[in-house]
Amino acid sequence: MKIQSTLLALVACLLSLSGNIRAIATPASGRVYTLPSRLEGVRQSIFSLNGSWDFKYSPRSRWTTIQVPGEAAMQGFAIEHDKPFFYKKTFMIPDDFKGKRVILRFDGVYSHARLSVNGKFIREHHGGFTRWETDITPQIHIGRKNEIQLEVTDRLDEISYASGYAHHPIGGILRDVTLFALPESHVYDVNVETRLDSLYQDADLHFTCEYAGQNGTELRFKLIDAEGKKVNLQESSFDLIPGKNIFSLPIKNPLKWDAEHPNLYTLEVAIQQQGKVISSFNRHIGFRDIKIMKNRMLVNGHPVKLRGACRHDIHPTLGRTTTAELDSLDGILFKQSNMNFVRTSHYPPTERFLEFCDRYGIYVESETAVCFVDTYRQKNYAPGKSQDDSTYTRRYLDQCQEMVKSFRSHPSILFWSIGNESVYGKNFQLCWDWVKATDTTRPVIFSYPGSAEEKKARIFDILSMHYQDVYGNINQWGMSTRNFQGHGIPTLYDEWAHPACYTYTTLQTDPNIREFWGKSIDMMWSGLFDAPGGLGGAIWGYIDETFALPEPKEGTSFWKEFAHTAKPKNYQGNCVGYGEWGIVDVWRRPKPEFWSTKKAYSPIRLLAGDNLPFTAGQPLILTVYNRFDHTDLNEIQASYTYKGVTKNIQPDPIKPHQKGMLMLSAEQWEENEPVLIEFFTTEGKLIDAYRPILGTERIDYPSSLSGQKLSITDKEDKVTVSGEGFEIPFDKNTGLIVNATAGGKVIIEKGPFLNLYINLNHLTGAEIRKAANYFATADTDWKKKSFSYRQQADGVYITLSGTYKEVNADFNLKITPSGELSVHYRTTGVPNGFLRETGLSFYLSDAIQQLNWKRKGYWNYYPEGEFAGNEGNTPLYQSQQAAYGKKPTQPWHADTHNYYYWADAGTNCQQPLTQTAKGMKENIYYYSLSSGDKDDHRLSVISTDASVACRLSKRADEQLILYTNNRWDYPEIAWGNYCKTQEALPCYGQINLRLK
Repeated sequence: MKIQSTLLALVACLLSLSGNIRAIATPASGRVYTLPSRLEGVRQSIFSLNGSWDFKYSPRSRWTTIQVPGEAAMQGFAIEHDKPFFYKKTFMIPDDFKGKRVILRFDGVYSHARLSVNGKFIREHHGGFTRWETDITPQIHIGRKNEIQLEVTDRLDEISYASGYAHHPIGGILRDVTLFALPESHVYDVNVETRLDSLYQDADLHFTCEYAGQNGTELRFKLIDAEGKKVNLQESSFDLIPGKNIFSLPIKNPLKWDAEHPNLYTLEVAIQQQGKVISSFNRHIGFRDIKIMKNRMLVNGHPVKLRGACRHDIHPTLGRTTTAELDSLDGILFKQSNMNFVRTSHYPPTERFLEFCDRYGIYVESETAVCFVDTYRQKNYAPGKSQDDSTYTRRYLDQCQEMVKSFRSHPSILFWSIGNESVYGKNFQLCWDWVKATDTTRPVIFSYPGSAEEKKARIFDILSMHYQDVYGNINQWGMSTRNFQGHGIPTLYDEWAHPACYTYTTLQTDPNIREFWGKSIDMMWSGLFDAPGGLGGAIWGYIDETFALPEPKEGTSFWKEFAHTAKPKNYQGNCVGYGEWGIVDVWRRPKPEFWSTKKAYSPIRLLAGDNLPFTAGQPLILTVYNRFDHTDLNEIQASYTYKGVTKNIQPDPIKPHQKGMLMLSAEQWEENEPVLIEFFTTEGKLIDAYRPILGTERIDYPSSLSGQKLSITDKEDKVTVSGEGFEIPFDKNTGLIVNATAGGKVIIEKGPFLNLYINLNHLTGAEIRKAANYFATADTDWKKKSFSYRQQADGVYITLSGTYKEVNADFNLKITPSGELSVHYRTTGVPNGFLRETGLSFYLSDAIQQLNWKRKGYWNYYPEGEFAGNEGNTPLYQSQQAAYGKKPTQPWHADTHNYYYWADAGTNCQQPLTQTAKGMKENIYYYSLSSGDKDDHRLSVISTDASVACRLSKRADEQLILYTNNRWDYPEIAWGNYCKTQEALPCYGQINLRLK
């Protein structure tokens, strides 16, 4: 400790000399131990205490059982804030633990814990997401049964506010519990740093630890590369002295670690006495260097761009917890979606997740568990203002120190975060001072940086800004960025591109808002990548924030009223949380945002249009942008497929952040043929794919009828236009189509209706929880003013006028012998505002069972079966909807409802549409609805210039409605995301239909 004390005194002195006097906090009293891989004389040195524990809801309750780890509330125990509940666990200490130190480790207990062993109180701990370890040797009985007792309280004043933003008390043992043994002579507070030389070639492996034990003990090192080969060390054995030890091992030109080349070495560390190994442990390390140079962050001397998302721990049935399987799967999904960065919001992750980030290659912003201090927390979670309160200082420091001391050896951690969206105060300053004195290898970030007064010392190396617009502009707490950069330091938008989750009405009726969001993340990333001071962004968020709470076995669901956050209209279920803001759901099923993220964040951008000029027999030469940070383009694999034949491409050497050429060998290229171009990792994992068309694409529209003539029947109540194979009656009272048939089967039951949906107040802010103030026409308000028809050589013409209260609508319809129906409309009396939808709607019969479409999507390639692909074919109703709290067996887009937006009642009809069926398909060439039977009667919407969008909806009375829009937008998307910002006026258009 003497060396460390001297270092801290020196730092304090330097700060004083610079005029910035800061009180440097002493290190946390808790020791951080390393699990042994081998312990002399002990058969098994590590025991997991996960599993079934005894649980008592209150002092007066009976003991029952509970699963650890996991929330109490998610298992039916409706714990209350500031009221203790209890755990106990009986276990055996093996005989061979005699003479050893016995350590009990909790990786996370929310939020205040009091630990007793065998009836004796040992210690307490604040904070739910950091590891705390206790030497319980004096309290245990070797070779006999022992009992842990844990009193836990979910405190309202917890500085992480984690129960507040989970919208229910998350209290409980949330992470692993482990019992392990160490020798009497052991090391703790181990840290491994890798320091590269100025050329980023050779390295010093810098090893520090604290030692407790007898003299004459040695530490022996062995370094193993990824292939299992031993690395030559100039010196491998060192004497240990009580207290702090520092050793440096020169390493000649090791392979470097970065997110694209996660080269890991294994450091084997043995403690030996008199030449005999008494214990050993392993540590995976990566040789890498982090520097900030002006407005750029360098990893191993190369500027990096962070394309990421914010991640919460969440388990579908256990709540704010996770498992090894989910930690690994999350790492895999991050890589699959082309993300190289994760922000562990708003608390440190499990160490297991960091190990996967080390292995897979994911940069990490590790955030301490402090959130919404003096900003957005609900008033009943008091106090909201603790940043300058000295009674909370130890909580701030302890959790920050536990995070840093536990995790600082992981190469994946690029920088530390000392708080989320909070107002600056001395407790944050103390955290900054301690971190900067303790870890000199990493930067630190703080949100909100602008809340720190200019006269204060800056407590951030990286500028954190949240929810800029798609052009990189924002003003926040007196700080600003323009074009994704500002203030001369790297700018990280560690919350950006928030997927829609509060627009409940839109999400229920048109989940395509999720696909529409894709343009936002593409604009943001493309703009930031080319901005020198733009470091990166993190989508909020990676995973949905919904908790499928069961009906309580004890207590009541008081949080439904206590958590004063708006819920969806007619909310009545037990599922709570902030909402479905993830690119994957809680079951880790990719949502539409997942593919958009993969495309937008792609490190390989083909700078070519959707339609390629070509010369038959000549190579195709395309411009490609290498958006990797450390990978030359010739390191990746590429291929193209033309007319069913796949050929490999050898990309030219193109340096990171540079543009170059990609050449496809000469073929007898033909007009209207697609070329699929794919890029893969060296392991064969898809990075990105493009599917341009050679020349002009020819669209094969659904066929029409071959009729040659039309007839008109005019009766007392109807005028019927008949052709060969179809019949379109008009009701004289309303002027509307009624029960139009194809092949004798009713297809259109009624229409056309005017579809108006206008947001009168446009962008209503990030916290919108329901539909914006809007204007819409109701079908029931239609009043006919005039109706007439005339027959000409090329078809029958219908003229119809009427009103929807103050709105006047004029329709001009043309019906041709081939079953084509075109509808022109124009309006007056419509209030101006920002457009949501304008077009027509039609009531369809239940004969419609199948949808297929072709469109010009935002991306020219989508995987087969994607929610909003450029073409698709899907049933409207086939679904195997999972029961509440049960694992789905189908992809997300096949769901008919969820248990958050729709709550437990599900959708509002007996036969709901799937997400794919009801999501709007933008820019369609055709949108074809059919019976799906052998006769395959259908209604198709045709748009030769791909300027129309279509969607389906189902009412509570089972009425199926087709919406066909000439103009559309999602102005309620908010959060700085892109929308078209179109005015509703003038309001007119044309829709072309085809019966068959």
